[in-house]
Amino acid sequence: MKTQRIPLPPLDVLQRYTINEAAGYLRISRATLYTDIAAGLIATIKDRKRRLVPGSEIARRSTIAA
Repeated sequence: MKTQRIPLPPLDVLQRYTINEAAGYLRISRATLYTDIAAGLIATIKDRKRRLVPGSEIARRSTIAA
């Protein structure tokens, strides 16, 4: 089964993104993103039950020049 990539708007370093959105921007799986979070490679923000990834963290970990 082939997955389709959903076009994402340009990354805003001042925004916070869900795990799904962050994984999409980084082009990695959710599992890999959770592994990176657990290893301390990506900082997140807890908002009650939600875990959010700052846009600045996505830009820092991204392989694509911003």
